Amino acid sequence: MPTTQTNAVNDRWLNAYVAMVAIVAVAMTTVVFAMEACLVAPGKLTYVCIFAALLVIGETRNAWFRFGDGGEVTPGWAFAFSIVLLGSPFIAIAAMAACTLFVDLRDRKAANRVVFNVGQITASLAAGATVLQLFGLKEPLTDAGTPSSGFALAILIGGGLVFTLNGVLTCIVMAIHYKTSVRSMMGRSFFLSISADGALLALSPIFVVALTFSLYMLPLLGVTALLIYQSTQQALKRAHEADHDSLTGLLNRRAFDQHLAGFLDSNRDVERQGGLLLLDLDGFKEINDRLGHQTGDSVLKGIANQLTRSASEAAMIARLGGDEFAVLIPAVESDTAMMQAAERLCNELAQPIAVDGFPLSVGVSMGLALIPRHGRTAEEALGAADIAMYRAKRYRTGVEMYRTIGSRAEKGRLGLLGELSQAQATGQLQVHYQPLTRFLDGAPVGMEALLRWQHPTLGTIPPTDFITLAEHTDLIGPLTQYVLDRATTDARDVEKFDVRLSINVSARNLQDRRFPSGVFRALDAAGVDPSRLELEITESAIAREPERSLFAITGLREAGIRVAIDDFGTGYSSFALLRDFPVDRLKIDSTFVDGIAQSLRQQHLVRAIVGLAKGLGVDVVAEGVETEESWLTLAELGCDVAQGFLICRPVPLPDLVEWLEIRRSMAELEQGVAS
Repeated sequence: MPTTQTNAVNDRWLNAYVAMVAIVAVAMTTVVFAMEACLVAPGKLTYVCIFAALLVIGETRNAWFRFGDGGEVTPGWAFAFSIVLLGSPFIAIAAMAACTLFVDLRDRKAANRVVFNVGQITASLAAGATVLQLFGLKEPLTDAGTPSSGFALAILIGGGLVFTLNGVLTCIVMAIHYKTSVRSMMGRSFFLSISADGALLALSPIFVVALTFSLYMLPLLGVTALLIYQSTQQALKRAHEADHDSLTGLLNRRAFDQHLAGFLDSNRDVERQGGLLLLDLDGFKEINDRLGHQTGDSVLKGIANQLTRSASEAAMIARLGGDEFAVLIPAVESDTAMMQAAERLCNELAQPIAVDGFPLSVGVSMGLALIPRHGRTAEEALGAADIAMYRAKRYRTGVEMYRTIGSRAEKGRLGLLGELSQAQATGQLQVHYQPLTRFLDGAPVGMEALLRWQHPTLGTIPPTDFITLAEHTDLIGPLTQYVLDRATTDARDVEKFDVRLSINVSARNLQDRRFPSGVFRALDAAGVDPSRLELEITESAIAREPERSLFAITGLREAGIRVAIDDFGTGYSSFALLRDFPVDRLKIDSTFVDGIAQSLRQQHLVRAIVGLAKGLGVDVVAEGVETEESWLTLAELGCDVAQGFLICRPVPLPDLVEWLEIRRSMAELEQGVAS
């Protein structure tokens, strides 16, 4: 069945259920009215009016406490059931229904929601009153003399039926609305409200006995109600906080997992397709690091508000932790429509967020999985969405839908990280080397160590797929140390070629106080002179923790180790960076090199960078040199060193040694010819 037809069927079921509740409410209210001897028992008018007034005040003012999915707790139930116990159930039903109708119309709720709310409250109170009358308790509670055990049992069953029926009716309509299982909704909402409503209804007999004993007890009843309110409020808040994120007010991961499992369980045998979106903010760590966690919290709340406004009413939205959000959409029209909706949402989330009057923009990477097609359990569905989101982040496409690439299975972030921690021990990690040569004579002057992961089932995993992930965890430390140990050992095999070894260093490495000692330990173990090692650091890595980065860089350079700024021009380029940080080399990013022979604008930019570097006594390396035209242009612009596929691709150490031998033989041959 197409999704549009499924939605229409679901709407019909919802409207039919609301109509059924309304019909039952009218029928039960008619029965209650017919069973009453009179509307108000003799001598009880004053007490009925007092409780009715309290009911109106309690219901029409703000709720005592609101919790998930629109639920709320008010003192109305206690006062309504008190009127029932005074022998006037029809008045209790009429007053409660009138107050509910007034509040819903005031708040401009949808028509079917107004009908349902009035119907469920009316049916619940009528059911409780009917139980009391069936037990033969048609007289007011205070006229029965000493209450018997049967009387107490009737009150217990009648009151229990009121809040139980109210909770069940609510959970069923919410389950239909959100297209999830009734059991899942009962687990979240029913038991959350049952304790509050039960506590309020338990007060009703006490209120009636105390007030009919003396009107002077009214202030004491007020104090009692206040104390019950405070304890109930705290209990509900704790229950609410257990399922919701304290910062954004959205569902937390535990509650979202329950909703997702309930949706999958209820739609296991139904041809209904839902959508699961997993969102991760791009560059959020930089916002936290540079502008503070308070600003980061404001951004998270802004994203949560935008999600709430943009997602459909039936969507379940959660903050899973950190800067990761999830959205469960119960029904989607088609793959294309879902993808378009996700792209539209991604664009809306990319709009600037006002933080203290200042606009901040944050990118979003979004993974989309269709369920149950892409997962029949919550774990499978979230895993598929995670894989898609990881692809969106890797390729910077904004939104990706889960799919397989040929017959090769893909791994999500958690899966890759879990296997990466074991890859080193099982020999899956390899270090390849890409040589650097002088523009002047083409002589090799360096080799950059690059980590490669040869996965047993996925094949070669590009470093962009796992290094970025490792940089956000403590794995980057052991990985960098592994490259240091391996590369410095390999450097002994190329010592005769007089080439310098360069290794990439991340922001986490610079922030780790143990990192410099790890560098020195690797050099000592391999017997490599510090002057033969060059550490490549990106501008963004330095900018995250400038003071700590400066401390680490200064100590390393004092030991004779060279420092290069990698990917220069793409991060936080500024004159202050070159002024404050002692560096030996700038590596111009490949984005400025690609197509430079045809771009005068790029040539002007590179010429300016070269001139600045020369003035500071700093070498310049051009990365990504792939064509002869680029080589000639960069040489003319004054670059010192070239690196790229035109020279050599990254290769294992034996292939590098062979390449260096060939280049040395060619150089000797050229010198012999020249002489």
